[in-house]
Amino acid sequence: MSLSIISALPLVILLLVLWRRNAKSSGGVLYRGLPLPPGPKPLPIIGNALDVPVTLPWRTYAQWAREYGDLLHLRIFGKSIIVLNSFSAVSDLFEKRSTNYSDRPQTEMTSLTGWTWVFAVAKYGEEWRRKRRDFYQYFNQTAVRQFEPQIRDAAQSLLRRLYHEPKGFADHIQYAFGATMLSVLYGIQAEEKDDKYIAIAERALDAIGEVATAGKFWVDFVPLLRYIPIWMPGAEFQRKAAKWKLDASAMKETPWHDMAVSPKDGPYAHVALGMSEQISSLIGEAHAREEEISKSVCGAAYAGGSHTTVSTMLTFFLAMVLYPDVQRKAQLELEAVVGSTRLPDFSDKEDLPYINALCMECLRWQPASPLALPHKSMADDEYNGYFIPACSILLQNSWAILHDPDEYPDPEKFRPERFLKNGKLNDEVRDPAIVAFGLGRRTCPGRFFINLALYMDIAYILHTFSISSALDDEGNPLPLEANMTSASLSCPIPFGCTIKPRSKQAELLIQDDKEVQA
Repeated sequence: MSLSIISALPLVILLLVLWRRNAKSSGGVLYRGLPLPPGPKPLPIIGNALDVPVTLPWRTYAQWAREYGDLLHLRIFGKSIIVLNSFSAVSDLFEKRSTNYSDRPQTEMTSLTGWTWVFAVAKYGEEWRRKRRDFYQYFNQTAVRQFEPQIRDAAQSLLRRLYHEPKGFADHIQYAFGATMLSVLYGIQAEEKDDKYIAIAERALDAIGEVATAGKFWVDFVPLLRYIPIWMPGAEFQRKAAKWKLDASAMKETPWHDMAVSPKDGPYAHVALGMSEQISSLIGEAHAREEEISKSVCGAAYAGGSHTTVSTMLTFFLAMVLYPDVQRKAQLELEAVVGSTRLPDFSDKEDLPYINALCMECLRWQPASPLALPHKSMADDEYNGYFIPACSILLQNSWAILHDPDEYPDPEKFRPERFLKNGKLNDEVRDPAIVAFGLGRRTCPGRFFINLALYMDIAYILHTFSISSALDDEGNPLPLEANMTSASLSCPIPFGCTIKPRSKQAELLIQDDKEVQA
């Protein structure tokens, strides 16, 4: 018997076991007298593995919901996956029944790549609660105000980068966020270019984007595959995991060990210093254990906010090209409230309802996490007459909820006005941040910081720049569509645009003159 056949025997045996389990649990069999939620008919052994859409799956799930209902059931190698396509279903399960639905599935690739230290993907339990509590100490709605100077400085730096190299706007956005987080978390001032800490984080975050994509790696559904040797043909996932594990570790360890060790502008200049001083009296194993928690919290803060912020900012640029009337309305509001002699500030926020509505529409129109992070049921449950087995994976279809035409008429259009009434924000329309940042106990704890950063970056850019279509060699506008990547951490497909200062006074503001004469 050849080596390849011998090595495949465990996989064959596992598939037969899963086939028997699948055969017993599908085909309309009732559980406690209740059916599973409806969905496409599964095949023997593999279930619905071939049905999982590869391109923009959230759109396909939304279409299937019209046929099967708000709860959509798929079975992949014996594992139940339930897609929630309505706000009511998400609220009922993730909020009202949060005790049962606050766990996370632990995937093999997450373990192989070493991302288990990120509490956003950790199992529901005491360790998760501890890390989240430490995080919340620095990033709750009140505490984040201490970071306004760093956010403001990063926005100013972004303006200068856009001015000197407008074609690199996508890279500038990612770099600016990295610089902000280095300052806030570690007191490290990023280099103007080629910063080593930002490079480490970008490599790590590119990897987690692949790891988090449901269905991308078969080892997540057939755990036995993790024992395939790294040198074997077909073990490319093992080779990727080994490389990505180094990047994940470096993202957590390197900036922590290089943190600024003296305060600046206050008793705690940055999060790592504050956390380090809180545990300074501990020794031995107690100190090592608490330091590991602190390193994980800081690393998770960087990882958790990066994709949402960068993707939403790219969506903002895309929308400004496609909807110039929206851009002009926002600029007129800025001119009326802020004037032309200074940049907007956080104190202007309440007087800029259109800017706030525009930020909200950026979160709604093309959500950065269309299927959010998966939840896991901890016990058998019943909902709306359907049985939900324990250990089911539940996906929140944020895209479908944020494109519900009953809640957001004409949802494919970018219309900040949908959130306004009589010149003020309309409380009767659901804030898309409620959905975009997740519901229940696993809601994104960094949402307050992200919202501040988005507001400041968008207000600064609109006040100083005009954004329009990229031009061809003959000066004609190039066509552009709102196309997104299909990864679970989605962002606009790379596109070009023209970015120019709005005026000579705007150029002075871009160059960091705090105030210019009209």
